[in-house]
Amino acid sequence: MCRQAKAINKAVEAVLRLSADELPVIPGMPDAPESYRRLLALHGEISRLTGDNTYFLGCRDAARVCPGLSYQLANEINRSLDRLGVIQIVRVGAARRNGNATEFRYLLAQTNHPSQEDDVELSL
Repeated sequence: MCRQAKAINKAVEAVLRLSADELPVIPGMPDAPESYRRLLALHGEISRLTGDNTYFLGCRDAARVCPGLSYQLANEINRSLDRLGVIQIVRVGAARRNGNATEFRYLLAQTNHPSQEDDVELSL
């Protein structure tokens, strides 16, 4: 398994362990649905694990943090988070099953990390 896949899996596991109260609040959207907040937490955790660089994330992997969430809805939520200014879509990936993932940048300050005990950074 490549380093990027390990970082994504580690981030998904960390976000799945969070209770709803531990999820980040989205500036400009205080009553955001849990799915939005879980995806934002995923972006924050991947950013932390990769040293705050840009990172790649496919919608199918993003959807894993919310049981029952489709990859299509995960894509729509990511676009909404981009419009809200909490993440940036750096480069759009290919819209096919084995296509390139979308490249993102997390824009919020890294203050509350889902897995504080995992301070090992993974470089991609």
